[in-house]
Amino acid sequence: MKFKLYNIDINELKGLAQKLANCLTGKEIFILQGNLGAGKTTFTKFLVSTIDAKLEEEVNSPTFSIMNIYETDKFNIYHIDLYRVKEFEINELLGNGIILIEWGELSDLEGTDLPVILIHFQITNKDIEKRNIEIRVKNSKEFANCFNSIPQE
Repeated sequence: MKFKLYNIDINELKGLAQKLANCLTGKEIFILQGNLGAGKTTFTKFLVSTIDAKLEEEVNSPTFSIMNIYETDKFNIYHIDLYRVKEFEINELLGNGIILIEWGELSDLEGTDLPVILIHFQITNKDIEKRNIEIRVKNSKEFANCFNSIPQE
């Protein structure tokens, strides 16, 4: 399933993250794509802080650490940045919490039957404060129901 959102501002991005957070079971994998500054880490901050507000200030880009782990009462959240990394083994993380991978590819997850949500962020041509977002959901019709109010393509 594929969904597109156009001209999303920071408040709408926060609302999207909140809506998605309410649908999480703790086994989802997010692949976050987009240029530098497109909103990948900001989205992650909104998602994590919706799950546990105490963690809002702890969320930052794991560019140099490669992985940040946020522990919540519900499940662990693994925030991975593959910008500088060619290979990263995530098999032991699969199914043990939410995984958010910046700069990942769908092909990195071939064979998994866990829900995979690919989110591509693109800064709009007209306003650098707004984003066009494309979301693809794989392996989860239930999670796709979070998007009932969003037109499908």
